[in-house]
Amino acid sequence: MSRCSVIAALVIGLAVEACAGEPLLIPATLQPSEYRGDIQIWSWNIAAASLEKLIPPFQQRYPNVHVRIDMNATNLQSRFLLSLAARVGAPDISQLQVREAPRYSVTGKLTDLTEVAKKYEKAFAPSFWESCVYEGRIYALPWDIGPCAVFYKQGIFEQYGIDVGKIETWDDYIAVGKELVAKSDGRTKMLCVPTGNMADLFEIFLQQSGGQIFDVAGRIAINSPETLETLNLLKKLLESGISGNIMPFSFEYFASFKSDTIATYPMAAWFGGLIRDYAPDTGGNWGVFRLPAYHPGGLRTSNLGGSVLVMPDQCTQKEAAWAYMEYAMCTPEAQLAQYRDFDLFPALLSTHQDPFFDEPVPFFGNQRVRRLFSLDIDEISVMYRTTDWMEAMRYVQQALSKWADKKQETPAQLMRSLEEKLSRRLNRPIAPSTEKRAEGAVP
Repeated sequence: MSRCSVIAALVIGLAVEACAGEPLLIPATLQPSEYRGDIQIWSWNIAAASLEKLIPPFQQRYPNVHVRIDMNATNLQSRFLLSLAARVGAPDISQLQVREAPRYSVTGKLTDLTEVAKKYEKAFAPSFWESCVYEGRIYALPWDIGPCAVFYKQGIFEQYGIDVGKIETWDDYIAVGKELVAKSDGRTKMLCVPTGNMADLFEIFLQQSGGQIFDVAGRIAINSPETLETLNLLKKLLESGISGNIMPFSFEYFASFKSDTIATYPMAAWFGGLIRDYAPDTGGNWGVFRLPAYHPGGLRTSNLGGSVLVMPDQCTQKEAAWAYMEYAMCTPEAQLAQYRDFDLFPALLSTHQDPFFDEPVPFFGNQRVRRLFSLDIDEISVMYRTTDWMEAMRYVQQALSKWADKKQETPAQLMRSLEEKLSRRLNRPIAPSTEKRAEGAVP
């Protein structure tokens, strides 16, 4: 069996035996000094480092809670799922990708946080809170999010006399891209559209348009005007001659940060950290402009990526574990520290009013990029992610690659074939109509 098949089998098995555990309750009279425990947290790379750095200020508040961070990211989420299935070996807290959260919530092996976390529902944008909830119960807390914009190389635009202020819509973006390709004699492309992996761009464009793969009832909802708009945009970018076919996060991709082969990167806020890591000597040459809209006056943001924290039901020190989760995810001081030190864009909405967001950022030519990324986050549509979201995206990616290479299907034909394939492979019904997609609850 493939790794994906093993994980899918585990999820199905856990879901069959799942039973809701007792919700976490903490006495209102419990004082910080009365919380006690030694808790272990699983996390990865800069996220783990950010949690580590929060330990000293946390322990000033909770002196009898001791925190240990396990930074080993090797198959972390798969190991976590195995530990849930085995009912032993799980940490007290674990990080998960927001895309992955639903398939863990459905297992019944996470602590029900509803009673202690429900007071924070309005503290986060609905589009991020949704992935933390299963059947009306809360099993996770939002952490960092990925609001999107376009990173661009100011030097290239200045060299060819191109004004980013002219870009309001994706049609404007394509027109500027054609101008750039012509003026550079084809040396510089506007962006990367990797035909072998267009899943990230597809997800950015789909959420911006308000489209869905599943509806709120878990039915296949990919056949919609919004998805057609998304596919038409991908088609325009592929046929415009402004894109380079470079695989994301490859050696060539990272090398392009330092060269003039690619001028812009439509990506999430966390992408700025990658640029600084792989091209630290390019500071001051970068800028950011808002994601182009589909139509004049339309939404100019989207989301890609982000993480949550969860507490497995195996945790024997739940009060201490909750104290750390609440501090790290739900206090402005902790969320701002993680953004300041590690570029983890905070999901906590109250942080977005902090003066820190209006400080100029030298790496981006003293532009106030944090404020730019914070605009209209509450307008990003909820993305209904089911337990088989990752499997669905794998099929979508395969279909997009085949479509881009063979160019035999129209966007409308691709949309219909994807609808049928997803329904067949995932054993889910097709949503009967756009009007009825607001009924039910995500399984």
